[in-house]
Amino acid sequence: MALEGQLSDFNLAEIMQLLASQQKSGFLNLEAQREMVFVFDKGALISTRDRRSRSRDPLEAFLQAYGFFGEGDWKHIEYVRANSSLDLTEILISEGLMNEAELKRALHGVAQEMVTAGMKLRHGRYNFAPTKETPPGVKWRLSYDVQGLLMESARRLDEEPLLKEFLPSQSICFAQGAKVLPPGDLGEVGTRVMELALGGMPLGRIIRQGRAESFVVRDLLKNWCEEGILKKVEPQDHEDGGPVQGARKRQGFLKYGLRNTPLTLLALALLAVTAWARGTLLEPPDPAFGRHLRVAQIRNEVVSAAWLFRHQEGQWPESLAELVRNGQLPVNTLGTVKALGWVYTVDTGKDQFTLG
Repeated sequence: MALEGQLSDFNLAEIMQLLASQQKSGFLNLEAQREMVFVFDKGALISTRDRRSRSRDPLEAFLQAYGFFGEGDWKHIEYVRANSSLDLTEILISEGLMNEAELKRALHGVAQEMVTAGMKLRHGRYNFAPTKETPPGVKWRLSYDVQGLLMESARRLDEEPLLKEFLPSQSICFAQGAKVLPPGDLGEVGTRVMELALGGMPLGRIIRQGRAESFVVRDLLKNWCEEGILKKVEPQDHEDGGPVQGARKRQGFLKYGLRNTPLTLLALALLAVTAWARGTLLEPPDPAFGRHLRVAQIRNEVVSAAWLFRHQEGQWPESLAELVRNGQLPVNTLGTVKALGWVYTVDTGKDQFTLG
């Protein structure tokens, strides 16, 4: 049974329910702003990756968008891939970068995000190519509950506007609330997200380093704020005594100390000793070293934001200004990029970008 048509006539949920109910095997391809592949075996969804596709591996895009590995790990993955015929899933397991439970959770996250994104589509084509037996070429087969994926995607689509209203900017930070959640109640993803939040990271960076879907991270943060475990620090509050900015607090402390003569004399003595120690015991800092670290940090922030945009939108941003408009890149970072003279260029033919 070959199926093809327009997504304006039948949406992804209807197509997947039909394939599951009739226990079909084959490849369901969606051709829209981004290409998607869903592999079925006797009505069960077993993969969202097709090695025959020229599109980028959705698992790789997912792992890079959400900060699973560092630059060194990705270079090692590329080296192994270039010198072997191993699939990415096989490399991750054989090189000890993920265990089976972690890989299974990541693959499920990929499938859930793809189904959610596919359910949003109203324009484009679909094509189902049936197979008599189990579809060939599937690496790391899983069996997903189609109905469960669709129901969860429907929930996410319903709650997405509420998340955007509650967390309208990716510059929002978080601080400890009145309640404290025991670490044992957080789970692996919750523990990482909580550590990033209490570490003063803005929302955009928490998402890029959370090792979970964007929706999952934002949903956790929203629930914790509503329960009083965390509290939001709006971007405009950072300079008004917010927990992520200590400059105003230090300034207030200094003013308070100067009102008291003994404290003033003690403070001046400590400053004098500190200045002497810095001048005699330590070598003057190398300004080039600090600048090199800052430049590397800026580059990593821009690249991470671009990858996240690519994963969520299916294409690279047309400009860095688009990342700023979407709240994925701070305005001051864009200003620094311009001051450095860097140019952002997209090569749609090779599906990559350059920054330099």
